[in-house]
Amino acid sequence: MQARKRTGTRHRAKPWYVQYREPDGTQKSPGFATKAAADAWIRENAPRIHARKGLVPLLPSSSTVDAYAVHWLAAIEGSVKPRTYASYASQVRLYLRPRLGLRPVAELTRPELRAFLVECRRQGVGDAARRRPPQRLKAGSVYAIFATLRALLNAAIEDGLRADNPAARLGKVLNLHPSKAARLAAVRARVLDREQTQTLLEWTRTAEPAWYPLVLLLVRTGLRLGEVLMLELRDYNPTARVLRIERAWDPKHKQAGTPKHGARTVDVSPQLATILELHLAAFEKVVRLADGQPVVQWMFPSEAQTMLDGRNVRRALARLADGAGLGRRLKPHDLRHTFGSQLIAAGKSPVYVQRQMGHASVQTTVDLYGSGLPLEDHRGVDVLDARATAADAGGGTMVARTPTSTRRRRRA
Repeated sequence: MQARKRTGTRHRAKPWYVQYREPDGTQKSPGFATKAAADAWIRENAPRIHARKGLVPLLPSSSTVDAYAVHWLAAIEGSVKPRTYASYASQVRLYLRPRLGLRPVAELTRPELRAFLVECRRQGVGDAARRRPPQRLKAGSVYAIFATLRALLNAAIEDGLRADNPAARLGKVLNLHPSKAARLAAVRARVLDREQTQTLLEWTRTAEPAWYPLVLLLVRTGLRLGEVLMLELRDYNPTARVLRIERAWDPKHKQAGTPKHGARTVDVSPQLATILELHLAAFEKVVRLADGQPVVQWMFPSEAQTMLDGRNVRRALARLADGAGLGRRLKPHDLRHTFGSQLIAAGKSPVYVQRQMGHASVQTTVDLYGSGLPLEDHRGVDVLDARATAADAGGGTMVARTPTSTRRRRRA
């Protein structure tokens, strides 16, 4: 139960409202002139409404951030991704409990939380045992603290400890969200152009041919490194010329999982298909098990025939970039950005690129690659002339001339 603001101009006198249900299922939405009045109504009536529904708070209203954080982390464990849970637990341990732990959740104010986030950015993290002084945190690190605090207070609303979330939209107020222009500039700094891409591939093919299939696959499919590491021989369909992406390696928790936004099928270019067929043909010579399955299951195994370590891929790319004379560092995700950028620059549909890369939405694709990137095809508008040319062949011609009045036309 929390105060909400109506959209539009229909309820100008009472733009704020509180929506709740009575025990018999009747929904009510009393209106208020200000948010303060709505919050005051919630504080006065929420205990009565909850009591009539038989809802008893699991924690007392005086619970501190320290006590509630323990309850909150236990409640969400298993319901969020392991990486998300680990981030929440880390922010609670490093920042929320040491600096806000003794404060009652119900008494936290927006100015207090704003000052807390500013102090986190200024003071950062230090280690007295190692005599390491605190260092300023970057905006992304402060945003992780803010996101944890916001999620904790949203849960406190559901648990009846608060009627509002004082941390809402503080990330925008403190400019913790990078702008689209900043994100695009960061992506463009990591993208290889066509000439650099060809230089890298040619150097890899001649200097270290064992790495050529993997590097070419990164450039031609835009897969995440964790998805490449867990590719199996059966994931490639040479007839349809597609790869099925169903697994991804999580290096932080050292476990396999699903791809970031679910399984997907990606297309394979003719050049990559030829190299993959030659690469996979080598596995046909390997002794097979009794059931006919090959001994090696991974598409890119290590020398010990186990799953390849991602650190070895990063080292290889750094070595290859240096040997190719790119004059810059190169990471696996740079090749993913290169793939998306070059497809968009070639005039391909953002929807197609989004499906190939496995983005959550096409908006993500457009924000990352859809503006500011030079298009290679400067004749895209030529397709609009196709029908016009056919019409011209039929003799239809429009000639501009000075209009004449109706009267003069009749006299003529």
